[in-house]
Amino acid sequence: MTQAGCSQFFGKWEASSSKTKPKQDLIRHLIEPRSFIGRFHPPIERSTPIIVGDVLYVGSIHDQFMAVRKKSGSVIWRKHIPGGVESQAAFFDQKVYFGANDGNFYCLNANTGEEIWKYNTKIEVHSTPLLKGGTVYFSTLNNGLYALKAEDGKWLWYYNKGYIQKISVRGSASPVYHDGKIFIGFSDGYFYAFNAFDGSVAWFKNLAKGQSKFMDMDVTPLVSDRDILTAGFDGSIYSLNTTSGNIDWKYQAESMNGLVATQDSVFGVTTEGVILSLDRKTGSKQWDSKIKEGTPSGMILVEDQLIVPTMEKYVYSVSMDDGMQIWRYNAGTGVTSKPVFGIDKIYLYSNFSALHKIDPFYLLYAP
Repeated sequence: MTQAGCSQFFGKWEASSSKTKPKQDLIRHLIEPRSFIGRFHPPIERSTPIIVGDVLYVGSIHDQFMAVRKKSGSVIWRKHIPGGVESQAAFFDQKVYFGANDGNFYCLNANTGEEIWKYNTKIEVHSTPLLKGGTVYFSTLNNGLYALKAEDGKWLWYYNKGYIQKISVRGSASPVYHDGKIFIGFSDGYFYAFNAFDGSVAWFKNLAKGQSKFMDMDVTPLVSDRDILTAGFDGSIYSLNTTSGNIDWKYQAESMNGLVATQDSVFGVTTEGVILSLDRKTGSKQWDSKIKEGTPSGMILVEDQLIVPTMEKYVYSVSMDDGMQIWRYNAGTGVTSKPVFGIDKIYLYSNFSALHKIDPFYLLYAP
């Protein structure tokens, strides 16, 4: 393994316009950096880590899935996965579940990496699995939605939207459960609510009327008793009625790449680097701000900070209250997967397959 400060692949500390940067605790390659020598651009790592106790689970485009010690970044075990893994995993009952680029959906022993079962979908799986009531739900890149028994992978039900447009953004939304229903958007701009037990359609809504391309509803929805929040790549943010799917409000922005919310506000980030704050009840704009450099690849909310990674090299923190920049971190290369927050640290998985661990609350001041 290559430690921080010993590799040409890591960026240098630098001050942001706010003159602050987060304290760095650990940077460690999970894949040896020699894998990238001779390449102008590294492969993009899309798999978002999950944290379970003292262990972090993450996939790699370099044909593997890993269990990693959260404290040290050392690898506990590796599982060879042909074609690599770009999805985020889910954990339940000492098992880890994820889809892969070889068209298989896997269930592994979380302690050893031993395969318990796999199901062949014949198409890439990029969505985050949803585990509920002994069932695992996930979507595929051909607008399919599966429900399998979590214990043994046996088929329960499947829905195929049956439509693939000529122009589409690579990716898919992940299913969300609420009150006996599964909610998900598809790449043709339709949003669906399914009965979680048998896959029957409760209702659906066409959110892409008038759109000629990039109709994808690839942002994973946020669902509550009061509303469903979702967004499309065309830039539209929607608040839908949870029971009927009727549109309560719509806000038109540019292509969306992330959506988070609090009780009172909705936050979105566009591929152009604009961060939006909307009133959750009415959809009216509260503020907007623009990051200085880079194309955002997503967003998470950490207490009162919005954490925004970019596909180039910077990760930004901005205030939830007004969009002002708090700090900027140079990851040395792009961060395409979402950051994850565990107790008091943020974990970043960069496109150089490096795990970065930083403290977002301990700020260092540049001279």
